[in-house]
Amino acid sequence: MKMGFGSDLKNSHDALLKLQDWELRLLETVKKFMALRIKSDKEYASTLQNLCNQIDKESTAHLNYVSNVSQTWLLMIQQTEQLSRIMKTHAEDLNSGPLHRLTMMIKDKQQVKKSYIGVHQQIETDMFKVTKTELDKLKASYRQLIKEMNYAKEKYKEALSKGKETEKAKDRYDKATMKLHMLHNQYVLALKGAQLHQHQYYDTTLPQLLDSLQKMQEEMINALGSLMEQCLEQWILNEEGLNLNTTIDT
Repeated sequence: MKMGFGSDLKNSHDALLKLQDWELRLLETVKKFMALRIKSDKEYASTLQNLCNQIDKESTAHLNYVSNVSQTWLLMIQQTEQLSRIMKTHAEDLNSGPLHRLTMMIKDKQQVKKSYIGVHQQIETDMFKVTKTELDKLKASYRQLIKEMNYAKEKYKEALSKGKETEKAKDRYDKATMKLHMLHNQYVLALKGAQLHQHQYYDTTLPQLLDSLQKMQEEMINALGSLMEQCLEQWILNEEGLNLNTTIDT
């Protein structure tokens, strides 16, 4: 049976927030590493090119056919220049590709977290309102109407004992009793509605939110895996550039 956020993490809101915070820190660490690697590769490429630029190519050109040593020396310079171009190109590709995508991924991840917190707070607020706030208000009103009904009842008894304004007192008592009955029915319906809302919250609303979060989490993990694979491919190409085969005749 497959585990999922919606069915297994209903009571793990804090843990999910910590998970998202940890993932964001990881993404920021990967971004920092990648940016430093790109910077390092660019600086290395620039250093190699500057090194080659310092060589007096005119003084080496006439050595082209003098000896195998001179040919090897020229080849070393040419391959150093080639490696510089490779390193620079790969660094630029990483900067415009994976690093840019990672930056966008971090922004998306931050937005996902923000949206999740906002929706979770909203459904929690609705839940509290329906199952607590509104019921508490009805309870308070119910207690007040009981007091009013009891007061009207005492006044009616008093009017009967005195034989004065009995109809008026009875009317007040009847109205107070009717209001209490109506509020009682309203409270019963609200209580039933709160129970239904609570079941809906735990069985549907919250699981749907968590399943949605899980889907976005999985999509981002897949995207990050693809991005890292692309980085590794670029770095492998760099390593191949560092190991250019040369043919040296001695």
